[in-house]
Amino acid sequence: MSCFVFKAKKSPSEELEGSVEAESERSAVNKIISSGYYPVWIKEEDIDAVSISRRVGRGVIAGFTRQLSDLLSSGLTLFDSLLIIEDQARTLKPVVRTIRNNIKKGKTFSESLRSRPDIFSDLYVNLVRSGEAGGILDDTLSNISDLLEKQEDIKLRIINAMLYPALVAGIGIATIFILMIFVIPRLADMFIEMGQALPLSTRILIGLSSFVRDWWGLSGVFIAGSLFLLKRREKTNITRSAIDGLRLKIPVIGCFLRDIELERFSRTLSVLLKNGVPMLCSLKIASDTISNEVIKIDISSAYNDVAAGLSLSAALRKSKYCTNYIVTMTATGEEGGFLDRALLKVAQGYESENDKAIKRFASLLEPVMILVIGILVGFVVISMLLPVFEISISAS
Repeated sequence: MSCFVFKAKKSPSEELEGSVEAESERSAVNKIISSGYYPVWIKEEDIDAVSISRRVGRGVIAGFTRQLSDLLSSGLTLFDSLLIIEDQARTLKPVVRTIRNNIKKGKTFSESLRSRPDIFSDLYVNLVRSGEAGGILDDTLSNISDLLEKQEDIKLRIINAMLYPALVAGIGIATIFILMIFVIPRLADMFIEMGQALPLSTRILIGLSSFVRDWWGLSGVFIAGSLFLLKRREKTNITRSAIDGLRLKIPVIGCFLRDIELERFSRTLSVLLKNGVPMLCSLKIASDTISNEVIKIDISSAYNDVAAGLSLSAALRKSKYCTNYIVTMTATGEEGGFLDRALLKVAQGYESENDKAIKRFASLLEPVMILVIGILVGFVVISMLLPVFEISISAS
């Protein structure tokens, strides 16, 4: 994936300078055209600038946004606030400098952000633009920071829940691998020299050990290559839809993945509507934040229904993956004129349930992983000790 800088125009008076990531220059041009602009010039960016965008995670953007909100709330101008952040920033220093220079040239903050779509999403830019229009940029940035921190918190909760089971699995697999490579072959040679008849489980274990020792390098390359090809294939819409569809069909886990996506969707839509972004634009941006391709396609169809005149609740009712909870709360919010607050309540409800699900999953996974690893290690140890016991019995 390469990064291309460009200058494009939508009309004689409206132009855009920015960067876009794409496989090739032709692909980059197509992305620019699909956003409604026509390239004036385009060139591949140097590798240092590309590496910056790849190092910028959601947590870095959230920190930048929170700091900028605090500085604006204290009474500093946008230009001075960016200057202070630029002096302190590391990863974002060149990005902040570019934004500040664009503002110095007369561009708005949102226009400057739009020049780096690889870092600042449509959600971010549209919220900033609404904050600029309403004169509440500091509050809007605070809302954006809250949203980004919540999204990052979901990921961290899942990672923390998986950390201990993953550690147990890693230690167990490493132990079995060491036994297979170093211990079992020596014991096998000893049994063969003694002419000892071996039990079936021991013969199976020695066969597996021989395979691992002789072919572990080739097997590792094959597994790594398969995972790499699967990851590349997953980037295509057809493959992603198939894989995401299978994930949703996994018992219990499928419902959990769905609820995480609905939490993200409802929270994002709530923030957009609260900050005055029009419904259709909000719905489009909120749908794009959904990472599961199947759910994204399903909920994105609500856009056309709302554009045709249906209420949001009626459009979501057609969705296969929207629960009665989100539909009912949305309808209540529409009737009472507090849709943004109703959607926030939905997000908080899903957040609470997801927290409980993560804790339950972690509490179940830990003993299961210990049990599975214990059974595997126990099988290895018992299989190698059985011939020793038989030799001892024969000797006595």
